[in-house]
Amino acid sequence: MIKISCRANLLWFLLLATAGLQAQNISKSPYSIVGLGEIVYTGNAQTYALGMCNQGIRSPYSVNYLNPASYSAFVTTNIEAGGTYSGGSFKGAGTGNADISTAWIAYFNFGIPLNPKKGMGISFGAAPFSSVGYNIQSKVSIPQDTFSINALNSYVGRGGLSKFYAGYGMRLHRTVSVGVNGNYVYGEITNTTKLLIPSQYKMFNTNEDKSSFVNGWIFDLGTQIHDTFTRIKKNEKIYYDWTIGGTYMPQANLNAEQNYLLRSMPIGSSTGTRDTILSEEAASGSITGPASWRVGFNFSRQEKWSILADVRGTQWTNYQALGAKDSLRNSIGASLGFSFIPDVKGKNFLQRIEYRIGARYEKSNLEINGVGVDVKAITAGIGLPLGRTRSKLNLGVELMQRGTTQNGLVEEDYFRFYLGITFADRWFYRYRYD
Repeated sequence: MIKISCRANLLWFLLLATAGLQAQNISKSPYSIVGLGEIVYTGNAQTYALGMCNQGIRSPYSVNYLNPASYSAFVTTNIEAGGTYSGGSFKGAGTGNADISTAWIAYFNFGIPLNPKKGMGISFGAAPFSSVGYNIQSKVSIPQDTFSINALNSYVGRGGLSKFYAGYGMRLHRTVSVGVNGNYVYGEITNTTKLLIPSQYKMFNTNEDKSSFVNGWIFDLGTQIHDTFTRIKKNEKIYYDWTIGGTYMPQANLNAEQNYLLRSMPIGSSTGTRDTILSEEAASGSITGPASWRVGFNFSRQEKWSILADVRGTQWTNYQALGAKDSLRNSIGASLGFSFIPDVKGKNFLQRIEYRIGARYEKSNLEINGVGVDVKAITAGIGLPLGRTRSKLNLGVELMQRGTTQNGLVEEDYFRFYLGITFADRWFYRYRYD
């Protein structure tokens, strides 16, 4: 009874905490001004530390949400939660050196085996999808008859999208698994533009607000080809696994409604309202979400080490919002990862820790003034076993650089810390004896 009560309390706590995923202040990047904002990585803490490699992972004891075919490997009920802390600095034209920090709830995942012998499992959960959080100011010159007014344009964005998902994975053959995720995406993004004129010119400032409400479905179609083979070494049978995985996300049309408000503000003020110039409510349309793909490979010695590699791409040139296109390019990225456990059955706690390292490079969807805004990162982490169970406390760090100071761009340098916990236990099974 005590064990059942603890499980129920844990489940209730996680369901309540899932509500905290909405409207989180995740991004503070000026690059979140375009598209749907900064797309948030939603893999678990294990894959963070592996350079975001995920397509070849199929674990019986954790949830790989980013390839639903992996659900066919579940043998225990798996509950995961994770959070992220990000601290960084900006440098570049017009920014000087600015320090920022933020923290957010990264994911809640539930994985349940329906029939482990036949390779059938389901998963559901919640995570952020994108985040908008920029605050940019630029000088502007307003021509007059005999002179020009030096004013200021202020651009502020906030909000983002969240998602709830549910998925199913099954083994079609001993070596082939497939799966699908349905992701319900929703949220609000607000973009504000202000024209601020010095008070000595006795001119009214203006404020333009655009609020977009977005919702709709996005699907992930995943597959994994996998097998196990053995080798005899010093009279010991050693098991090796290999997996080739891939996921495709078709282009999706999301519903969008936009409210528009243009108003004047008092002379010399950046807040308040003097008069409403134009107000439009609930202009309906759609957002064309880009198609994307991910392919990866994993070769491992069971309960000892793994070597992983991933490649991924997204067709951002097809992105449209309410009939308007952003000047985005297609993105492509690659990751490498390696994990190692000295002795999974060792008596020494340090021997049972899983050590992880990784690296990634991303040619992002942004190109400004002819210069690409690319991402480089190195990662490391550990998985701490909780007792003699399959549950783990996962810790990870990442050093990331995005952008450059060339041609008036901004370089962002981040240190990120990831914390995740995985509970793996048999919840749903029939007792042999009453």
